[in-house]
Amino acid sequence: MEQVASNAESEETLSNIPVETSISNTAETEPLAKSEASELIDVSNADEIFAKDLIIKNGQGLMDALIDNGAERRDAFNAINALSDHFNVRRIQAGQKMNTEYNAKGTLLSLSFQKDFDTMIVVQRTGDEYQGGLEPLESTIITRHSSGIIDDSLFLAAQRQGLPQATIVELIRIFSYDVDFQREIRKGDQFEVFYERKISEDGRRVQEGDIIYARLNIKGEDIHLYRHTPEGSDYPEYFHEDGQSSKKALMKTPIEGARLSSHYGNRKHPVLGYNRLHKGTDFSAPTGTPIMAAGDGVVERASWFGSFGNYVRIRHNGSYKTIYAHMSKYGRGIKKGARVQQGQIIGYVGATGRVTGRHLHYEVHKDGKAVNPMSLKMPSGIKLNGEPLKKFEMLIANVQGRINDTKTHILLARHDEETDTSVAP
Repeated sequence: MEQVASNAESEETLSNIPVETSISNTAETEPLAKSEASELIDVSNADEIFAKDLIIKNGQGLMDALIDNGAERRDAFNAINALSDHFNVRRIQAGQKMNTEYNAKGTLLSLSFQKDFDTMIVVQRTGDEYQGGLEPLESTIITRHSSGIIDDSLFLAAQRQGLPQATIVELIRIFSYDVDFQREIRKGDQFEVFYERKISEDGRRVQEGDIIYARLNIKGEDIHLYRHTPEGSDYPEYFHEDGQSSKKALMKTPIEGARLSSHYGNRKHPVLGYNRLHKGTDFSAPTGTPIMAAGDGVVERASWFGSFGNYVRIRHNGSYKTIYAHMSKYGRGIKKGARVQQGQIIGYVGATGRVTGRHLHYEVHKDGKAVNPMSLKMPSGIKLNGEPLKKFEMLIANVQGRINDTKTHILLARHDEETDTSVAP
């Protein structure tokens, strides 16, 4: 009996000793302890990457957005620093979508978003540091051809032919050095344009590209323009067939589709009621019509200016300044000190200040004195000669060949449609 009691006590003592559960799934191996198995599971999770979308909310900065998304403050700060080398983070707007990745411990591994149609910005963690870079997005470039007859304005005629607005604005801009759209365009004039279109790899995004060639026929006379980057230049320009650049210091008119409602000179003021010098030219146009910078320059003022309402003044060089008044609103990024390019949208037609209706008041000042914008003669751009001209002539032949091929394909497609008399079974 004593022996039995002793055995029972021994079993009870052993049962109170903690024992780890063993795991064994492989034949002829020692079973794994529970702690060893847990370590293996933890290692597996550490390599797992979790993707999370991030969308900037109203009034939210990128730092707060990343922290709300799950990033540690220090990681968010360092990632933003790496991003700043490629993008002005102050330009991030509400609704901007970004992609983020984290590991199992919640460490921010990457941040990426689309900068423009062709480029992604990617910030990645390497060790304890973040590095930013740009990655190209694949796209396909196709060409399109369009032509039409002008019944009212070039803008409306091109719109009826299905041209995208961005291409129409560019078409008007490149001809604005040679054509006064308020006085020279007549019913029956014609246009032709050969331009590019970019399509994303997935086919879901489209962006209008460059105008390769354009033609305006005014009163039976053609004006041809070809896009070309001269040797030694970083920027393309538009050239006439003889190699003369169309670019001038200032465009003839900074707006299209508008009616010239008041000339430069003495007139009876429509609000004040007495005669005074009208130092500019007025263009009547619908509210919201884009206004373009007449030339390259620096914005000297972009603010409310008494009777002028919303007002912009641009300094172009040592001699010339241009003024734009009564705008409904300013273009993106237009503020004092901003550099603008010829043809860039600086504002939109409105009726702010002392006016009787919506219009653009436009002035040109030379050496501090107002001059008549319509009679101003501006120096022309460069003229190609010698070998550069020969290369340009080869470009002309190539472009015209591409246009002829495009027209042929369009005609063949139309012929096939018209002659297809097959009947479905």
